[in-house]
Amino acid sequence: MLSRVLRTTVALLALSLPAAAFAQDRDRASTRREVTQAQAVQIARGYGMVEVEEVERDDGGWEIEGRDRRGRNVEVTINRDGRVTNVDRSEAPARDDDD
Repeated sequence: MLSRVLRTTVALLALSLPAAAFAQDRDRASTRREVTQAQAVQIARGYGMVEVEEVERDDGGWEIEGRDRRGRNVEVTINRDGRVTNVDRSEAPARDDDD
């Protein structure tokens, strides 16, 4: 009888441990590192930006504005994990209005 109770207790403990570990993992704050400004600029260059004009922090991520090799304005939005969420590219080459 004691053997059966012991086996049942051990079985129940074994089944409850993975659930407890999962709950702790879910409640733990994220330990992922956010993308740095230098990494964000490299990501933007991967989308064709050759000239970086402005880099701004945006909700934990980055907004990078610049120009591509054809002179078009490009804006790349990158979230805190380094995923590109938006790329805006003008149709016509940018013009200097200082003339």
